[in-house]
Amino acid sequence: MSSFLALEFERWEDGERLHKRLEEPNRWEVHSAEEVDVTLGDLRLRIIQQPHQLAGAGVNPEKLGVAAALWDGALVLAGYLAAQPRYRYLGLRCVELGAGVGLVGLALAAMGARVTLTDVEKVLPLMRQNLAANGFDPTRGPREGAGWAETEELEWGKPGWMEGPVKRLAAQGVDLVVAADCCYIDQDGKSPSTPAFVQTCAGLCGPDTRCLVRACLLEEAKKVFKKVKQVPLSQVPRPLRLEYVDIWELRLK
Repeated sequence: MSSFLALEFERWEDGERLHKRLEEPNRWEVHSAEEVDVTLGDLRLRIIQQPHQLAGAGVNPEKLGVAAALWDGALVLAGYLAAQPRYRYLGLRCVELGAGVGLVGLALAAMGARVTLTDVEKVLPLMRQNLAANGFDPTRGPREGAGWAETEELEWGKPGWMEGPVKRLAAQGVDLVVAADCCYIDQDGKSPSTPAFVQTCAGLCGPDTRCLVRACLLEEAKKVFKKVKQVPLSQVPRPLRLEYVDIWELRLK
């Protein structure tokens, strides 16, 4: 029986270019590749990375930093979504926050959802490469009855972010908000961006909108959302049941 998860790529080892296939997450190996073919059940996606952009973002703000590559949190969240019945996503209006290379949003679009993938401006060119690599060409537009993916700049905490992109996206109606590894805890145990992130999630939500997020300070989420519930690990496909990756569902009502 084949594994639910496969990560295939090429990398250099001892002067030789080797083909690698992994059936469980290993970010150290994955981050050495410029392209990764991701299999999640019967879903196939191609992810373009820029490994040379990972290091030095703190010194050079032009570098993409963590947005340049695929991370375990995105794999787990995309895998969880891919394991659900496909009909749930047909025509679903979705927004991905802090999308980076865009795996989660691309998985939803491949399953029939209409997805807007968002991130800060410098990340959008790489994100658009990944959309094009998976058949979402903005010059052609969406096909009737098919999923679709598009990009938009959204930087929470930036002046006017709630009145601009958040309000505009919310006005279209959002069924599902997804985000993986968007908030980080600093050396003092604080996460300065989390309040604005939670505010963004809430601003996109209507009364029936679900948010599925990975890595969010729960104290902040509970200030805004009435329902804050962890997705059971048993609902995540076995190769992706990582003890250090949790998924939370947030709802306003």
